[in-house]
Amino acid sequence: MARGLCFPAVLVPLALLAWGLLLLSPAHAQPASRSEAAPEDGLEDVEMEPLRAALRGNELWAQAWFRLGAGDVVGARRDVKRLLRDNPRDPDLLHLLALAASSERRWMEARRALRRSLRLRPDGWVALHLVNLLLQQGRIGAAQRLLGNLPDDLQNDPRVRRASAYVQVAAGDPSAALTELTRLEESEPTAQVAYQLAVLHIELGDASSGAAALRRAVRRSPTTGRYHRMLFEQLAFLADWDGLVEASSRAGAAAAGSGLDSYYRGLGLHRLGRPDEAVRAFAAVSAYGMADPLALAGSAGYLLQLAAYPEAEHSCRAAMGGSPNDPTLHHLLAMILSRQSRESEALAHYRRAVDQEPEDAAYRFDLLLSMCALQRKAELQAAAERAMKDFPEDERFHGFEGRCRQPPE
Repeated sequence: MARGLCFPAVLVPLALLAWGLLLLSPAHAQPASRSEAAPEDGLEDVEMEPLRAALRGNELWAQAWFRLGAGDVVGARRDVKRLLRDNPRDPDLLHLLALAASSERRWMEARRALRRSLRLRPDGWVALHLVNLLLQQGRIGAAQRLLGNLPDDLQNDPRVRRASAYVQVAAGDPSAALTELTRLEESEPTAQVAYQLAVLHIELGDASSGAAALRRAVRRSPTTGRYHRMLFEQLAFLADWDGLVEASSRAGAAAAGSGLDSYYRGLGLHRLGRPDEAVRAFAAVSAYGMADPLALAGSAGYLLQLAAYPEAEHSCRAAMGGSPNDPTLHHLLAMILSRQSRESEALAHYRRAVDQEPEDAAYRFDLLLSMCALQRKAELQAAAERAMKDFPEDERFHGFEGRCRQPPE
């Protein structure tokens, strides 16, 4: 009558991210191409080249950008609207207004500003951002018309081609988008294009190609955490344990944040039969100040399997700090305590798990095992009878009380 548990290889189900919307916030801007002489003025990561040049030319405009990046979207938008009084036809200032309005969820104002900017000066970045806004609101036809009406000399702009791929995905033709992005990467081998190729490959069921594209994204932008996280997930899904250990150990892998590099490294080492190294990796997750709760819980589960009980307890209690009522964590902690011969303490957590999730037969069965180990006969009888009523088809509960005997002295 042993207690057991099982943890999945992939920590969190992969969610395919919305196309392109990350480009609408300075907090998510990708690093621009830098030369050795690039000034360290806080604007080097502004990916939109015309806007970056305009911000460098006007300190007041740059301050509005910095306010936006600091999360002061109301102040940033107010500053930009004030600046527009003296420059109502400046396409870069209108682009900046659109970014501020988008951050404040003023979609109509953002669209108007982008359309005006595009009329005043055709620009691939502005077209891309406007397509993103239209698709976000389900206006696929409007996005298609916008792209079709752009000047011929803008049709081959990398941003416009990327926008075209977004529209193809939204229109239900991911294969055409894959072709477009594959060609685009040949001429613009950026991390963002590789990442979006990875999303498409995965959506089309080609996890291996998705992982290869994510490796390119990580190589080109090693400080972007979401690229690392998605690569870890795909390698775990593919059961490429050597690849997972390599990817989660390389310089920059910690950019994934929240201890996920240590968790996935532990997973790979565990599956490769390297238990001592796996214990060290899983135990390291709890050293992060803001560790991912699922990584903490997953590490605790694997540490339990590896018989590293003190480390498992530490990780589990850390996970419970953010979810004190989670029945899964109470059940996990109870099993860890049982393995350390702390059954009386474990019983309290078995009870808590059952109280929070009374319909879980596994929790109920482990509660009976704990009562049996402690020879809590009166409680055991009542709990066993209740379990028989609640789970009449579960054979584990039939005659359970009779199988629980006082251990010999």
